[in-house]
Amino acid sequence: MSIDWMAFLIVFAAALFSAVFVVALYSLGIRFLATPAPRVRGTDGSFEPEGPSRDDEDDDVDDIGRPRWATVAANVCFTLSALAVLVGIFLIIPALHFW
Repeated sequence: MSIDWMAFLIVFAAALFSAVFVVALYSLGIRFLATPAPRVRGTDGSFEPEGPSRDDEDDDVDDIGRPRWATVAANVCFTLSALAVLVGIFLIIPALHFW
């Protein structure tokens, strides 16, 4: 019995690439969800909020929310990540091969 090392290396490379691809897409989607709202410049030209000063814990909270493009990009990344996982499951389970 001999081991086909080339086939072993191909499977190893494909598994490594697909794992990196899925993790990168998912982490990119999380990064897009963490995109902050655009900063609004005040009347004096600074980015500080007008009015009374706030606590430190409230400084990162905005009413504007994240940009729409960031939400769409995050959903696209999550969808592609889930699709890659489903294709991997399809390739692994022989009962799903209908032909």
